[in-house]
Amino acid sequence: MACSQPVAPSAKLLDESCFLRSDYQNLPRPRLTWRRSAFRKQMRTVLSGFLVGTGDRLMATGGDAVGRHLPLYQYARREGATVNAQAIWLTRDWEDSWVSHRHLEHMAKEGVVPVLILYYFGGDITRELVLQQREQWYFYLMKVAALASIESPVLVVMEPEFNDETNEGDELVINWTGFNELLIDGMYLVRSMAPNVLVGLCPGDFGIQDLEASVGEAVQFSDFIAFQEMRASTEASLITGDYEDVTERSLTYAVWLNETFDKPILLAYVAVSTYDPDASAWEQYQADIVGNLFAEVPDLQSHGVFGMLYFSLFDDPAHEGYFGEAEKHFGLLRSDGSPKPAWDAFKTGAHQFAKLKSP
Repeated sequence: MACSQPVAPSAKLLDESCFLRSDYQNLPRPRLTWRRSAFRKQMRTVLSGFLVGTGDRLMATGGDAVGRHLPLYQYARREGATVNAQAIWLTRDWEDSWVSHRHLEHMAKEGVVPVLILYYFGGDITRELVLQQREQWYFYLMKVAALASIESPVLVVMEPEFNDETNEGDELVINWTGFNELLIDGMYLVRSMAPNVLVGLCPGDFGIQDLEASVGEAVQFSDFIAFQEMRASTEASLITGDYEDVTERSLTYAVWLNETFDKPILLAYVAVSTYDPDASAWEQYQADIVGNLFAEVPDLQSHGVFGMLYFSLFDDPAHEGYFGEAEKHFGLLRSDGSPKPAWDAFKTGAHQFAKLKSP
């Protein structure tokens, strides 16, 4: 699907056969269909242990005055959690001041694997939006690649929850075969600039869906696949026994991903909000979920899961999103740094499982 002529502006939205304006697609693209016995060297390093970390940005936003000058992994370690990974979300308008190449190098030297979660299209993702923004997305990926071009592995999670089926009036990405081509070119572009990057796609756990059309081919080029679990009291219609049993849901989804795609699996973010206007049950519920997930790590590992990240270290009073008021209360620590009950469970799990060594 190479493009020999520049695309006329009026044809951009309709011509899905040419995603790039230049001859970039004429370059050879290695089909990275690695099986379990033939991972790239960078992936073998990551798979030599188990990743445990938190996010969702570089620097601490809560806690004491000294702590607010620390990266999250350093703050977590100072408070007793021996993490070895950190997630940093990069939206479409991310700024250089958020995180630098030097920061990622320093993280790697301290035994922490950076996990960059690329949230360019966000919750509004549709075929129409992707086609309109595809060129800007490529430039965004070049900027990400420049950031991530360090001498150690960096995990890049592309477009989490692309399989959202709640958008109305536009064609969903989950039904669009052209999404494969865009992702394949995006993965190759990033790797060509940052060879130590490991790229994974991230469907949301919205139940078992047919993902073959949208990413079946692209996953063959990926290094891993990821998924997420988010819970909050503000979505009362979703709260059922199945919804609440995060451990069983995670295991079920991991087994399905493993059997369907045969790729290493990252639980890219677990988020349980403690917001509860009627009682205080959700703080304990968060603690139970974190503890139960760590208790099942051996089972998760047996189905290909190589790491688990908690969404946010601190509550963020300014955070907005799908879950409304609950978005402000996803942290393991309150905004003043005081621990919630889940913090002890997280520290215990990190101490037990957060190991990474050279293979």
